[in-house]
Formats: sequence, C-alpha cells, structure tokens
Amino acid sequence: MTLLRPTHVALAAAALLSGAAFAAPGAGSAYRTDAQNTHVEDATSRGVNQVNMITCFMSAMRPDALVNQPNYIALVDENKCDPEKRSSTANSGSTSAGANAPSYMKAVVNSSRTSNTDPMRVKTWVEESHDGFDATIFVNISATEAPSAGNPYGVFRMDYCGRGAVGPCMMRGLLEGSAGGISYFENESGGGGGGGGTKALMLTTSGSDTGAGMLQMNEMGQSIAYSFAYNASYFRRSDGTNDQCFTRDASDADTGMSVWRYGLYDAGSGDRVDLSSGFPIEYTANGQTYNGHMGYWGLWLPPEASSQITSGATVQRVEYVPNADPVKTDYTLVKADGRLMKYTKKTRTLAAADKIRFQTWVWNLTGFFDGAVANRQYEMYWDNANGVFKVTGVVECGNNGCETQSYEAEKTVSAAYFASMGGMRGWSQALGGEMFIPLAGGSVDSNAVNVIYRVQDLVYPADMPAQLYCLRECPTAATIAAYFADGSSSPSPFVPSTFNNWQPTDANGVVAYTTDAANAMLRDGGNAALTFTNREALQSRPQYQWGVRTGKLFTALAGVQCNGDASHYCDNKVDELETYYQWETGPNQWNQFAAVKDAQGAIVAFDAPLQVTYGVPTGAQYGAYAGKSIVLQYGGFGELWGIPGTCVSRLTNEKVSCETPDSRYVPAFVIPFDEVLGRVANGSSQMLAKWLDREIRFAKKDPAVCAAAGVTLPSGLSLPTAAGLQDPSDSASAVYIGAKPVVTEAPRVIHGDVKF
Repeated sequence: MTLLRPTHVALAAAALLSGAAFAAPGAGSAYRTDAQNTHVEDATSRGVNQVNMITCFMSAMRPDALVNQPNYIALVDENKCDPEKRSSTANSGSTSAGANAPSYMKAVVNSSRTSNTDPMRVKTWVEESHDGFDATIFVNISATEAPSAGNPYGVFRMDYCGRGAVGPCMMRGLLEGSAGGISYFENESGGGGGGGGTKALMLTTSGSDTGAGMLQMNEMGQSIAYSFAYNASYFRRSDGTNDQCFTRDASDADTGMSVWRYGLYDAGSGDRVDLSSGFPIEYTANGQTYNGHMGYWGLWLPPEASSQITSGATVQRVEYVPNADPVKTDYTLVKADGRLMKYTKKTRTLAAADKIRFQTWVWNLTGFFDGAVANRQYEMYWDNANGVFKVTGVVECGNNGCETQSYEAEKTVSAAYFASMGGMRGWSQALGGEMFIPLAGGSVDSNAVNVIYRVQDLVYPADMPAQLYCLRECPTAATIAAYFADGSSSPSPFVPSTFNNWQPTDANGVVAYTTDAANAMLRDGGNAALTFTNREALQSRPQYQWGVRTGKLFTALAGVQCNGDASHYCDNKVDELETYYQWETGPNQWNQFAAVKDAQGAIVAFDAPLQVTYGVPTGAQYGAYAGKSIVLQYGGFGELWGIPGTCVSRLTNEKVSCETPDSRYVPAFVIPFDEVLGRVANGSSQMLAKWLDREIRFAKKDPAVCAAAGVTLPSGLSLPTAAGLQDPSDSASAVYIGAKPVVTEAPRVIHGDVKF
C-alpha cells in the first residue's frame, strides 16, 4: 500500500549552478520519460513481503501486454523482487558478483479476457527450486477494475498455492482489492509453531488519502499485531504497547529514502547507457529444455540443469526478432570451476579519501587500539583533519554472512601502525573494491600519499598469463583439500609459509602457478587444477563459505623485489604494480568461469561493469560522504552498485547500529534526479543517473501530533481468515487454473521486457 503524500522537493543548490554548460536531454528522451516508482517501507511491510514479491513477479511477467495470446514463458529475476536480495545487490560492489548475478525463476503465463466488460484473468504457474526440492506456485488473478485516483488499489482478487509434485499446499494465500480497501491472508504449513505461520491484513479506505487497518503475524511461535491509521499528512501505528506517529511529508528533513534501482543516461542525448552484458540461452538435456542466461557474471541455469551441464555442451543463444520467431544459434560452452580476475591500478591522494570507509584485516595488535582482538576485520577511515585513522567497528562473520558491529566511541590508530607492513591493505565499497595505502613511516603528508584502488575485469582464456607468482595466501590443490578435510586442524587452505605472510620472501618461498588456457584453469606446481567446489565443506568454515581466493598474483618477480634487497620479494610491492591478478574457486556461478564459443571457435566476450565516479553533493542528507568522490559500478540499465550503506530500524525508521534487533541495511543516500547533482563520469564521458525504484521511510513524530491531527487507531475490524482461501491447484475449486501447460517456445518476457 502506498501511503506517501507527493511533494515537490526543490534542490536549492542546483539553482546556484549554471545549467547552460550542459546540453539538456530532450523532452522525449528516455531520461525524461522512463517511469519512476515509489513505495513506502514500514514495520507493517514485513507482513506483506510475500505478497509484494508475488505482485512484483506478476508485474514482471507482463500479463497486461499479452492478453489473449497463447501460453508463454516468462523469466523473472528473483533478486529484483526479494527485498532482502534486492538490498544486498543495491549495496554491493563489483567484487560481490554473487549478489549482482541474475537469478531467474521460470513461469508459464496465460492472460485472457473474453470482452471489454469481462474481468481479465491471469493464470500462472511459477517454478521454484530450493535445496533440491521442486515446487510450483499456482496463481489465479481476476481483475475487473484498474487502479484510479478514487480507488488506488483497483478491483481484483489473487489466490495462490505453493506445493510440491504431491501433497497439499505448503503455502496458500489471497489478496483482494476493492473500492473499500484491501484484505490479505496467508498460511504456511506448520501453523504458528516452528517453520510456518499466518499473516492477516485488513485495510479500509475513505478515498485515496485516508484509511485504517490491522495486521497480525504469527511466525516461528511468535505473534505480532499492529493497528494503524493515516490521513493526508500522518501515519500512526501501534503494537498495543508502542504508539508511534510518522509524517507523510516527503520533504521533511527526517524522512528516509533509499533507491534500489538507477538508470544511467547519456548526459547530452538522454539515451539509456546500455551494456552488452549477456544474452538468454536454451539448454536441452534428456528431452528437457531449460531457459537460462549467459553473461559477464557467467552462466545461469535452473539448479537441476546447472548441476549436470559440463564444458563442451551445446547451448543456444536466443535472439528476439520483431513480429517473427526468435532466432536460435548454437554455441559451445567453456566452463571451469574457478576464474581469474585482473585488477588495474587507479589512484587518488589520501587527503581526497578523507572519511571514506574501508575494511582491513588485523592480526598484529602492537600499535593498534587497546581492547582490539587479533585476527579480525575492522572498519576504518582516514581522518584527514587529525592525521590519524579512526576505527568505527568490527566485522563479524557467520553462516548468514558478515555484519559490521559499530563502536559507541571511535578508536584512534596512528598511521605508524601500518608502516611495518608497508602500508594499509583493505577493501572499500566507496572505491570499488581492493585498495592499498603505501605508508613508510609515522609522519604522513596526505597530499603526497596516494591511495591505490583497482578496476576489476574478468580474464578470458586467451588473455591468461602463462605464469603467475604468489607471496601471500597461496594455495595448492593439496593444501585446500587438507584444510577442508573432516577433522582437519590446518590453520588455512594456503601453503603454511604464505599464510598471513607480510615478511620479505626469498626465492624458495615463492609459489608459482601455470595457466591452462584451453580449460580456463590455474594449475599449481604439481599441475593440479586449483579448484574446490564442495559446498558443505566450505560452509563449515564461515570465512570461506563464498569460496577460496588466492592472494595477489603477478607475472614477474623483478617487479616485486624488496627495496634495498633484490634477493627477497615484498608483498607491498605487489600492491604498487599496475596490474595484478587473483584466482577464486567455489561452488557458485560467481566463483567459476563460463563463456561460449561461436562456430568459428572464438569466445564471446561480454562488457564488464562500467566504473563511474560520483561527486557526492554537500548537505546533511549525504552524511560522512558529503563532498567526497566515490566509485560506483554500473552493470546495465537499473543496476548501479556501490553506494555506501547504513542501517535503520524497521520500527522507527531512524538510523541505528547494524547489530540492533529489527535493523535493516539500506543505501546511505540517494543520487538525486537532477542534471547537475545527479551527474556521474566514466573518464571524460558524462552521464546522468535517474532513480527508478525508490523507498520512502516516514519521519518519526511525537504521538500527540497524530492525535491532534485526528488520526485515530481502528477498533472492531475483522481480519480475514483461512475460511476465505481458495486453491487454484485444486480441480474442485472455482479458481482452478489447471495443470501447468507445456510451452516449448523461448521466453517471451524477461523481467518485464516483452521480447516478441
């Protein structure tokens, strides 16, 4: 439900800058005409996440565009509809490839309408597979009236059931909209005990700006209930104990906003900036045809197909032609259980990196702050005004990933701490990934010291160096296998002498590798492939749950000789090279190399994400990054990553520490839709950013404000119950949609894009 009161927010700073220096995109350009969508995020949103996902899926399948057409296949990117995955994707950098890679779900769709006076009926069969269990979500929608100013929800009913090949519905739900409001009920198997639950919502409306409702959730044995009400200016919510008031004014200084999708446009023409980042494919095995995607991040296929496809298999590229059948072309798959990445040097002064946060691994506590714990990853930044580093928190990792736990008071670390290591090595989202600050002593001239950061590119087999060397974190096939073996006491998957090796290394300590371009493989000194894909074994070691990555690899020993000692090699010299490499291996598509060869044997190369710089405007809404220059990655239309993040409370919408219960991670600021303040650059190329999907979090006010405005919480509302459920998978039901049809054509829709 959208409870935002639209307001026009003037950007006063833009008025101070002359727009005459820039050519303005025309009124008919994509920059002007591409749609923007806004939704409200609130504690009550958790109760309707499932139905929001389903409606996102339905929208991305475009049944409205294919009414009375034959049954068709639609692919929907799960990452763009799941709020949790959407959050991690929007806040990831290009090094977090797993978050950025598409994860498609397949659906068969039938959309029909007998006449203009009859309802539109949409029947959908969504295929779902998790941990080896296959299920189908049966969805029936009947819509008789579109949303309007007087009735923002339209008139419709949606019934759904998720079930396996046999057995009852494991998930059943209904969502119904009318002129009087909306009602929603969902039941998952397991009831209110472990593993299941129910959600019920009733919203009554009085026009487009006034309404009230109740929401009740029973999950994992816990029950949460909210009552809420709103008018044109305020939104009020209570859980029976905490009565909270929020303004609906988007121009309020405390209103929170986050953007999940941006487009980039040519600053002159206003045309979309598109990348050749991949194409849809089909793979046929054992009489079954699977729809997938081949692109820069590798190969995506449904789990049952990805587990059996091997290098050398034939896949078909699907090209869509207007008013004709798709063209299908054979390609040969090249696949390896690891991949090589190349990192190319970029620099900026340490002074220019003031307040930009990074993470670094600390094992030696001498000279670090009192109370620190060894062998931990810490979040820090350079405080240029005081000439010191500040530690803001520690990164804790578990089976569900890593999270920064912030300190109440920042800790101070002298630059001299890093001098014995040759400098600071770390990772910064705001700089696009790996970074290094060469520091030789305690006194630092921040205008003379360069921060080195890197542009990342996938290395294709033809470009793999013949030989690579390693000084630190250097695995072999044997050391990886030994570390992940049952009962292993090995401290790491690396050659022992290279683990946490910051000391000068003699020739005998250098680990050498060769590359096997024919198989896109890195091999150790014994010619063994450097791969490991045992998912369970990796998950047993949380720090390696996403795969194993080597230290920095380089092509020539001469370039890393220690200063004043040519007989030894120093890792800090690797950090200063123009180019270095890293190999990673694991069970996920983003750990592995995949490409296709055409009929002439040439590998098809895809565009890497575009690295762009953004000069963050000044202003309190931009926090610590105001006035700074940060690096973002653009993976194609709608995919802009790397904006630093923060955490907010689901209950109050206020900023909180990320370890606070009921917190969620969101982008720290929004790039404004503005020709001056929304400008990014790739070298000399100027582009404009435009937000496409935006979240609003209302600003908290005193409850007395809502009471004075006449916003009264409801009483006596009746919530929907399981008695109203109907089963579209049951042949005896009035909403039965039938067995899933067999469709052999290529997908007609790929996440909202109608192909033919």
